Amino acid sequence: MKTFVTKNILFAFLVLFLSLGGCPRSEILSSLADTGCSGGPGCINTDAPEEEDTGDPSELTIRMVGDDLIHGVIYQYCLQADGTYNFDSVFEHMKDEIQMADIAIINQETILVDNPGDISDYPNFGTPEAIGHSIVSSGFDVIAHATNHTMDRGIHSVLSTVNFWKTNYPEILYLGIHDTPEDSPIRYLTKKDITVGFVNYTYGLNGIRRPRGMEFSVNLLTDGGIETTLQEARANCDLLVAVLHVGEEYVYTPTAYARQQVNRFIDLGADIVLCSHPHVLEPYGMVTTPNGRTGLVYYSLGNFVSAQGKIPRTLGGMADITVKKTQTDGQTSIEFVKYDLVPLVTHAVCPYYTTYRLDQYPDELAAVHNYVNQGFSKDMLWQLYNNIMNGTAR
Repeated sequence: MKTFVTKNILFAFLVLFLSLGGCPRSEILSSLADTGCSGGPGCINTDAPEEEDTGDPSELTIRMVGDDLIHGVIYQYCLQADGTYNFDSVFEHMKDEIQMADIAIINQETILVDNPGDISDYPNFGTPEAIGHSIVSSGFDVIAHATNHTMDRGIHSVLSTVNFWKTNYPEILYLGIHDTPEDSPIRYLTKKDITVGFVNYTYGLNGIRRPRGMEFSVNLLTDGGIETTLQEARANCDLLVAVLHVGEEYVYTPTAYARQQVNRFIDLGADIVLCSHPHVLEPYGMVTTPNGRTGLVYYSLGNFVSAQGKIPRTLGGMADITVKKTQTDGQTSIEFVKYDLVPLVTHAVCPYYTTYRLDQYPDELAAVHNYVNQGFSKDMLWQLYNNIMNGTAR
């Protein structure tokens, strides 16, 4: 009872402090953790008994979130007293959702760096590789690295990111980057007797060229051999997922080029196409190409977390897909049991950034969000979400 009262007093003090326009010191934020609270300002006790898994054992759930876009204010908050970094707070309120999936995917917008001197903010991002530990502990199985920021810190950081995954988490699938020309652009993961193939490509690298002789290091949509790659992947998996970094930033509808690339990958055998880059949500659904092949498409999942400073960029989404392998007349096929898009919100109270499901985002936190002075509210985000999905957002 004493701890509960202490938490409420601290939370009330913090809300009052923020309402007066202050930005709390990290010591104030960390004091909440000392009481047993699970993280940042205004956190509430959401502990509950684990639910029994009653899902169909033959059904495979796949979840993906959008851009993990690590600005300076985020990595500065995650800097520990001993000089190391810990990014668990970024994922703490979505961890259960991620771990419930059989396969969880994240778009790691910013490249990992092993040299402290390469840690950097916009426009050339470099994120402490410690974020990889938090990504894995949060439950992600697949990390998409082919983005327009992949080469921001040069070829060394691309190679050191590959080394990070190989050395620390050889079981984790990293996509879109390579340290040798022999490394296949295809990754496979088998769960519940369903083999899923993954490929990952980006439209470009912000004008940075891949080093001569190392064009293999990052997968681009303009690369040759994509048709052969997808033909190989299609022959060796039950379900083929393409993760594409494509589109126009801050636009709520897919561009003609994005649609063209999505149709291209569906025609080449992709069953699911998951897209990122616009930093805002775009529609999703079943798409039939002009050639008559159908695939499930999410045109943009928006930001998972960022400090971009505009309300629409706080609204992200989590693709939530369930598939099942079926046998008909001796032929194996994959059936989509369900597909959905779960709205997410980046909670920002300087200097603490984290992510919630929008339908689970506490009203008390929305009231002290950094962007309240811009008109931020949960109702506003729900309206924006609905407008994006019905094509009326501008």
